[in-house]
Amino acid sequence: MFDLHSAVAYFAALVALGECVRKLISDRHVPSALSRDYLAGGLLFSGVSLVAGAPATMRWGDQCTGLPHFTYLIHCLVTMAAMVCMAGFLRAVTMTTVRMRTTGALFAGCAGALAALYVSSGPADPLFGISARQPASLAFTLIYLVFMITWIVAFIRGAWRISRGTDMVVRFGIFLAVLGMGVGLIGLVWKAITLLDTLVRSEQVIRNPGFTLLAEACGAVLFAAGSGFASAVRRIDESRARRRTESIKCLWERLRPVWSQSGLYNGLDESDFRRQIVQVFDAWLLLRSYVHPALQHMIAIVIAERRLGARRGARVTAAAELRGALAAFENGLDAAAPAQSVDPAPQPTMLMADERRELDWIAEVAQAWTDDAVTEIMERVRRRGYREMPPMTCASRPPLRRGGSVHEDGG
Repeated sequence: MFDLHSAVAYFAALVALGECVRKLISDRHVPSALSRDYLAGGLLFSGVSLVAGAPATMRWGDQCTGLPHFTYLIHCLVTMAAMVCMAGFLRAVTMTTVRMRTTGALFAGCAGALAALYVSSGPADPLFGISARQPASLAFTLIYLVFMITWIVAFIRGAWRISRGTDMVVRFGIFLAVLGMGVGLIGLVWKAITLLDTLVRSEQVIRNPGFTLLAEACGAVLFAAGSGFASAVRRIDESRARRRTESIKCLWERLRPVWSQSGLYNGLDESDFRRQIVQVFDAWLLLRSYVHPALQHMIAIVIAERRLGARRGARVTAAAELRGALAAFENGLDAAAPAQSVDPAPQPTMLMADERRELDWIAEVAQAWTDDAVTEIMERVRRRGYREMPPMTCASRPPLRRGGSVHEDGG
């Protein structure tokens, strides 16, 4: 007979198995493949455990195998295997002191003990795993509960340590996973309390009561949701990082005439990305002396007329100054002011910004290069007699020779 508890368990198993398949298929590019595989294995075993622990599955398994409580044994063993995978995930991510050999040996010993207790008393005892009246049933349940509670607590502590060094959004995904483990832990603790109660009242049953099964199912769903959320956030961050890298490389190509004409990097090998970042900063600081006061005045007028916000106004200011200074440099005009050793990124405090924030700011300025406000500023400057290069994309800029000079038509 199909029941609500079985339906909830099957639904949670479907969610866990779906997340397992998604991780194996869509996260194959993840560098830390070992942690990914451990987590996928934990989700797989968790889904199988929920299917085996559903009351409908237990009734069907007992009828098909003719071995009472055999499906319950499978449920316990697979659930313990899921926790071994979670321990492997923590080992790969946080480098915990517990080695996987030790974890595997502990699992093998406990699994062997459970199997031996089942073979000795399980088929003959109609209340095996249900009450604590028989020593074998009591020992079976105690071993299972101690193993599970110990590793769930260890996982929660390890995941909490991981969350300390992550962003707030990723921390929310870890929180969901930890919450799922916590819900499962509540179910196991309640089951342990019920086990102790059976020592006094032998008629009390403990095997997979509704609350414990629902707690396991809800915990699996929350854990899978946390895993999926963290993966989605990571994909968004990777996409943002790719766009940021492309923007910085485009800005590097635009600023290439600065070090090509100045000869600052003659004789060096082809620049990697980190060196390109340094070259962008060097060129940016060099070009600050070519920013004409008239250009700064025009920038202030356009920003005021368009009523730009503070962040966009800062991007437009930096991009317009950079475009105007680059045009003056390429056309051989004299520096308008002494060079200033100022960090081009706006700083809200006197503290040095972190590297990621600096890169984000460079990318924002690179993307603002063709902003409508920047284009309007340069058009107004051109009409007032200042020469400015026409807008060009990275692909349309001709390649420059190392150490050579570049003089393009300002048309």
